[in-house]
Amino acid sequence: MHRTLIRDPIFWFCLFLLTGLLLLSFGNTIFRDGKVDHIANLYSKDGTFLATSPLKPSSDQWLGTDRSGNDLFQMMIEGFKWTVGACTVVALGRMLLSLAIGVPLAFRNARVNRYLKLVLDGFLVLPLSLVSLLLLFTSLIFLDSTVVPPLFNRVSFEVTVLILLGLPSLSLYLIAETRQLLSQEFMIVARTLGGSPWYRFRRHIWPHLVPTLTIVFMQQFIQTLMLLVHLSLFGIFFAGTVNLNEGIAPSIFEWASMFGYYYHQFSATSWFNHMFLVPLIGLALVVFFSNLFMSRLERAFRFRQQLKPIKRSPSRAQDEAAATSMVDPFTPVALKSHHDSD
Repeated sequence: MHRTLIRDPIFWFCLFLLTGLLLLSFGNTIFRDGKVDHIANLYSKDGTFLATSPLKPSSDQWLGTDRSGNDLFQMMIEGFKWTVGACTVVALGRMLLSLAIGVPLAFRNARVNRYLKLVLDGFLVLPLSLVSLLLLFTSLIFLDSTVVPPLFNRVSFEVTVLILLGLPSLSLYLIAETRQLLSQEFMIVARTLGGSPWYRFRRHIWPHLVPTLTIVFMQQFIQTLMLLVHLSLFGIFFAGTVNLNEGIAPSIFEWASMFGYYYHQFSATSWFNHMFLVPLIGLALVVFFSNLFMSRLERAFRFRQQLKPIKRSPSRAQDEAAATSMVDPFTPVALKSHHDSD
């Protein structure tokens, strides 16, 4: 697998791009304390007033500024870690909890799984955006900007809600995948030979689940990102919505929240009212390169399964070598091996 990835330039390009943006984002937090340049008015060298925010893109402000004077490029760099980090934590949390719930249940009898499916099927028809909106509306909107809970409490609460909302469907999917593997002939043989559930999972099921989990991770990542975008369009920004004099605003520079915030300011009268295109294009590129990155991982896993060598025991290898070197094809292998050793 690692040889396939080392020779894959697309994999390295996606890895360097995503890692570079993460390093820039964390670097801005570490070395600049997460600050973003604020330019309310633009003046010439002689002090002549030129323009007020929002400013057009220029050599000094690559993407321009928003109505509040914040540099859009620096906002995108600062908010990248929040967007990717939140979606990654939610996707990993759903996968780990679903594995802990689904795999043990898959080893139970069919009646238990049938009853469980009847209970969880009702959650599959509920739209996640609507349910999350109802759960987060009263907890993440703060009418008084001076009374806001700590950032860790707000982020941990929203991440926990998003993880729990995706558990029913993902657990059912992993139960179905695991039971399908358990019904295969090699798994029936492993069970007949006395293999414990943990041994069968570790030696047989897990290697087959890893390529599937890479796809599942990407699906959960994108689903979480789309869920954050939908919530932002309803005014529920990631880590909380603050009510200011000029209206609602996000508490941190997160891409999905920036998209929803600028979308409410959209108008087709001039260029600066299209500021929501900056986070929109950023979100689309994140989805594209993340999909490309995971597809190369899946390709490497597939090649690994195809090129995996068959391991033989020493005794079997010796018997096959003795069989190929026999003069009399009717001579027993054991006798031939014993004769050669003498």
